[in-house]
Amino acid sequence: MHDRLPARERLECYRALITSATPPSDVMADTEGMHLEISGPGEPEIICSLPVSCPADNRELIRRHIEIPADLIGMLDAAARRDAERRREIEQLRRELEAKGGRPAKDYSAECAMKCAEPAFVRFLIERHDLAQPATEKTAATRVRSVLAIASRSALNIDPAAAAHWREMVREFEAWRRRV
Repeated sequence: MHDRLPARERLECYRALITSATPPSDVMADTEGMHLEISGPGEPEIICSLPVSCPADNRELIRRHIEIPADLIGMLDAAARRDAERRREIEQLRRELEAKGGRPAKDYSAECAMKCAEPAFVRFLIERHDLAQPATEKTAATRVRSVLAIASRSALNIDPAAAAHWREMVREFEAWRRRV
């Protein structure tokens, strides 16, 4: 069943399983092999016995059956944090490049077209920028061009001032959406 879940959900299932599992409290060995023991509410209980014939690497893997996956999950989490930090750094560098007159960090024209098709953005334009009702995607696009004082959305990818005004409008929209 877990094989059919997306990777993120499988990872969360594994994380929950590792978190809830009881680690071995003791490892005993005798002439029959190695025995993993856990502490419970009563007497310690053997949860696994491995015969002497079990290869040493397999014994070690089974003995560390909680520790190893927990460590791997920790490594995945650390890698995800580093990836997110790098993505933020890259986005910041793109914005700085754009502010210095470099090419836009995004295709703002396409972003504007998508926003104008978004019902929440249209409501934002009605409430904050006097978009007349009944509002459509086309009237929303016309209102955005009017508010930003541009002739066409393509100016958002060419004119740094227009792009800056667009980014400000998007920030205003995001703040408005969080409050609504």
